Amino acid sequence: MSEQYYRLCQWIDEKLDSPNWLLYLTLFCAVLSWFLAVPPYTILKGADAWAFIEIQAQDILHPYGYEVYIRRENMVMRWVLPLLSYLTGHNVILIVVIQGLLGCVFLYLIAREVYRQTADKVVTAFFALALSNMFVFSWFLVDMAGYGDGFAYFFLLLALFIRNPFLLFVCLQLAFFTDERAIVAGGYVILWWMARTLVAQRDASTLGAVAKSAFVPATWVVVISWILYFIFRRYIMSTYFFFHEYTTEGTPVLFADAHRAGLGNSLWTSFEGAWLLLGAAGYVLYMARHYWLLVALLVGFLVLITTGIFVHDIDRAYGYGFPFLLISSLVLARMVPLPEYRKLLFVMALICIIHPMCYTLGYNKVLWAEPLPLKAVMFLDRWTGWGWFD
Repeated sequence: MSEQYYRLCQWIDEKLDSPNWLLYLTLFCAVLSWFLAVPPYTILKGADAWAFIEIQAQDILHPYGYEVYIRRENMVMRWVLPLLSYLTGHNVILIVVIQGLLGCVFLYLIAREVYRQTADKVVTAFFALALSNMFVFSWFLVDMAGYGDGFAYFFLLLALFIRNPFLLFVCLQLAFFTDERAIVAGGYVILWWMARTLVAQRDASTLGAVAKSAFVPATWVVVISWILYFIFRRYIMSTYFFFHEYTTEGTPVLFADAHRAGLGNSLWTSFEGAWLLLGAAGYVLYMARHYWLLVALLVGFLVLITTGIFVHDIDRAYGYGFPFLLISSLVLARMVPLPEYRKLLFVMALICIIHPMCYTLGYNKVLWAEPLPLKAVMFLDRWTGWGWFD
């Protein structure tokens, strides 16, 4: 087995010996992800969200037709998709294509960051293979219902890398106005900059160092973004939607009888093999006595888990925790021998590739995205009327 593993690493290194290797790796991973989890394109025909997005695009402050207990009530402050709908002439297909292309850029940028951390193409390949077969990337391709989280994921990723305060502010606002979950994820942007500062300085063992790292310029941009967003949101809601209520606000839906059985599934499927990455990074920080950085990250991760419990689509909420994957990679790249990190990512990638793509939609309803061969058999079953999948 070890000999086969080393041959695989050597083969990957040889195949990626090209000036455009990162682009080829991204395209390969994206195609593989699509092959293993074919999107449910039929949803495009009658998804309620797309209908309301078109209504919002026509009059963002006076949409009609939304009621309580349906998804439209949660969409009145999610303006990015209506803006795209307006700009594209309400072309849903084009929006979905843009979403998929942004997913490829998302994967490319993360793979590039991992390569910068490690300077190792094999590690980068394993990480990209794992990420491309996890929920956070697959959702760029699989989301046909108009949820739009892929756009929020993309803008949050840009926020991790952008240093210009104005552009960082714009990216954060675009993420916030895509989905409210991104507001909480703004805190993960702060944790990313904290981790980068502390790992670069190799000083994460004292409370003072951790506290000082929290007040980098990017932190103040995030805080200002939060303040201005909530001021603007309060004005819009009190002026144009003063009669509006969120019927599920404040209810931990995954603790209800009809939901809580799906919690364990969502906890696993949101990260799959990357739980190894998260756990290994936490263990390394503990053994290196970087207790205060570990505590800061654990608090942030606890916020992610807790806020996810309050929504129906828990996998989508946990997808906003992707910065923890980059933070974990940064920690392991700097503090673990490269050969050992390679082995960890190999196992992680293997688990993510093998595990099917699914997510929990509340009420214990698990949705699956089938591989292409199975999708073909299902189509044949419907065409012939055999009823195998009824």
